[in-house]
Amino acid sequence: MSDTTDQLIDTLAERAKASGVSIIPEVNTRRLEELEAKLPMRLPQSFRSLLSRYSFPRFDAGGITFFAWSEKIDEYTAEAMAAEGSLSELLLPAGFVQIGRPDTGIFDAVCFDLNDRKQNPECRVVLIDHEEILCNWRVKVMRELWQSFRRLAETADVDRVLAPDP
Repeated sequence: MSDTTDQLIDTLAERAKASGVSIIPEVNTRRLEELEAKLPMRLPQSFRSLLSRYSFPRFDAGGITFFAWSEKIDEYTAEAMAAEGSLSELLLPAGFVQIGRPDTGIFDAVCFDLNDRKQNPECRVVLIDHEEILCNWRVKVMRELWQSFRRLAETADVDRVLAPDP
């Protein structure tokens, strides 16, 4: 990881903590490697910096409710398992990794588009219609939410803390 990427993620973590998110520094390199072994390719560099160095509950930022990432609740690895009948069963083979949902509470998938890595290790963050997956068994990108997670980390506010699901 580059120092500038780590500094950017540290700043995001500080903003999250100031908003009340229980984000804690933690070495998660092994857990991140286990997660990425289940994915079609590595996560974007900026998001890898977050997951490898912090643990956190669900939280909202930039219009996204991010999944929890900790020893107790690890929703990213659960998504990467692509359980039969889950959105990820179709998303992962199509090159999309779900990282959360819209902060409005709807069930659409917020994903990294791993197919769209043009000139750098980052990729766009897109919104995918969950009903198209459930009803028609196809991935439909509704729109781009962010040019990249890096761009979100540079500009988005952390909105609020969310209690994890039981």
